[in-house]
Amino acid sequence: MESLVDQLIRVQEEGAAGVLATVVEVERNGEVQPGDNCLVRDGKLAGGKIRHARLLDAVLKEAEARLKEEKSKMVSLELPQGGGKIDVFFEVLPSPPKLIVVGCGHIAVPLAKLAKVLDFHVTVLDDRILFANRDRFPDADEVRVGDMAAILKEMSITPSTYIVLITRGHKYDELCLRETIYSPAKYIGMIGSRRRIQACFQRFREEEKIAEEVIQRVYAPIGLDIGTETPEEIALSIMAEIVKVRRGGTAKSLSGK
Repeated sequence: MESLVDQLIRVQEEGAAGVLATVVEVERNGEVQPGDNCLVRDGKLAGGKIRHARLLDAVLKEAEARLKEEKSKMVSLELPQGGGKIDVFFEVLPSPPKLIVVGCGHIAVPLAKLAKVLDFHVTVLDDRILFANRDRFPDADEVRVGDMAAILKEMSITPSTYIVLITRGHKYDELCLRETIYSPAKYIGMIGSRRRIQACFQRFREEEKIAEEVIQRVYAPIGLDIGTETPEEIALSIMAEIVKVRRGGTAKSLSGK
């Protein structure tokens, strides 16, 4: 059986995400000791010393929240049935952030470059090989050509994924949004005028019966309000909004979020 150290090394080597939970202080519970720890990966216990069932349940639930926020935190867990209070430090081991750029037009080129500067794993995709190719995107980690909505449907999307919909036409953006709006992606942004976006959202409400809280996940119009004009400036505003969402910033988005 792998040791906890081996498990941690494997998480890092595979570029996976995990949370290391360590007991710091214990109140009225002889079954748990300070220093007890465990590794949570894919929502499950991957190794460690914590075996207390009620504490494990609480740790698994809190680890999911910590991973979603990508923020380490000390948390006081109050165990049911007189289990007492246990202070646990949750150290988040996030997977590298992944940016999926859907549409390889004039904005996508500077966007992919900026994302690589910020250490994102970048995938670009389009249904036109003249646009989605290595000559235009030499630094991208993946360049994919084909039906954009179909490719998105088969891709692995996690809470560390950020999706940008900037295809050549709003009908393509809408098809791709349908495939991703229920995904666990941390960010979904869609380009377009306010009129077209509102029309799209209204169709989602009426035809798809998509709940308002799901629709409100989408950042549209996309980007921060910095008065952009050029493709490079638009790319900058998009990446700035992604960083805002990732780090919990407060800058004003064009979507009003």
